Amino acid sequence: MKQQMNYLTFIMAGIRNKPGRNLATAFCFAFIAANIFSGQYLLAGAIGSVGQGVSRMGADIIVAPPEYTVFLRGAGPDNTFAIVKTLPSDWRMKNNSMDRIGKVQGVSLISPQLYVSTMNISGVSSSPVDIFGIDPLTDFTIQPWLQKPLDNPLRPGEVIAGHLIPGDVSSKVEVSNHIYTIAGRLDPTQSAVDTTIFMSMDDAYALAATKGIAPPSAPRISPGDINAVLVRITPGEDPDVVGARIRRSFPPSQVAVIGRHFTLDPVSQDIQGLPGLLNSISVIIVVAAFPLIALIAAMVAHERQREIGLLKSMGAKRNVIFGLVIAESLSLAAIGGIAGVIVSVITFTLLNTTGMLNSALQVSFRMPSAVDTCLMAGTALLVVIAIGSIASLYPAYTCSRLNPYDAIRGNG
Repeated sequence: MKQQMNYLTFIMAGIRNKPGRNLATAFCFAFIAANIFSGQYLLAGAIGSVGQGVSRMGADIIVAPPEYTVFLRGAGPDNTFAIVKTLPSDWRMKNNSMDRIGKVQGVSLISPQLYVSTMNISGVSSSPVDIFGIDPLTDFTIQPWLQKPLDNPLRPGEVIAGHLIPGDVSSKVEVSNHIYTIAGRLDPTQSAVDTTIFMSMDDAYALAATKGIAPPSAPRISPGDINAVLVRITPGEDPDVVGARIRRSFPPSQVAVIGRHFTLDPVSQDIQGLPGLLNSISVIIVVAAFPLIALIAAMVAHERQREIGLLKSMGAKRNVIFGLVIAESLSLAAIGGIAGVIVSVITFTLLNTTGMLNSALQVSFRMPSAVDTCLMAGTALLVVIAIGSIASLYPAYTCSRLNPYDAIRGNG
């Protein structure tokens, strides 16, 4: 009975006949795939951490009533720290100032904040609790500190709680007979933010209208009042120049423009430069993988010279031999690549679960999403298969031109 032998049959026969060799070869491909995937995975996590770190640097400058600078005496208006929230102040401005600030060249993002009151709330905190209003749709200083992103924008009756405010997400917190639902919690900031409750502007205005919330000596809070506008400048712009433009857009002495601590600017620049460095490392890993895979393909092809000689003596054409060598290299690359990616995913998951990953990297590692992980896994496999294909081209060409007699005798 005549039986036709196809590529798959030949490859499977080779794997069965040489399990040790093929296991070692697959392990090499797995090692390369694991390195490629791990580099991309760590890069994605690092970029997530870097992105979070940069976003958590707060606003670049703050625009407030000129009286606000009284709170900065001793440090000076140019020596404030990272601006995440404004200092509690009864000095206010109207939110229509935002339109003027938003039109200034170099301004990228703007968001208002309103200080409502500082209260002693029994059962909530032993320390005084600050109540602030924010605009959830434009806020870029508070929400980056969330332990977990909100499923939906902050809705009426929902608040964001600082780290030291007790209560889990979805639990209730009472503020002067007003019941709010905790929609999100913040990571520790080691600042007054940890004992602050943030709510939407509408809720803040409604709470401020409640008797006993604001001290009798404090000016009444009216809808449209804000304490400050937090500003993020366009990358590459000079904060001092943008600040000067904002001052010029208002009548003299109508607003104060305050910058964050000058030492934070080089830190921010260094953090933003990390992804480029990590990308370079990933490219080096891929380039270093090529000669190793080429060596593996050449070794496999050389070991199978006798089999190739027999096939050619039975009439196999050059293109068939060429395809067989390429196909076997691709099969081993795919098997090893899949194994390497699976082991890497399991390893990273275990390390992250136990906290060892954060400890080893000395950063708060942010696990990439399932979709991103699948894309990185697919990319790693494609890269390994592509490199395997290219690296096996010359061995495949050499084998296809072997003289059957020399190949069988091992003289190829």
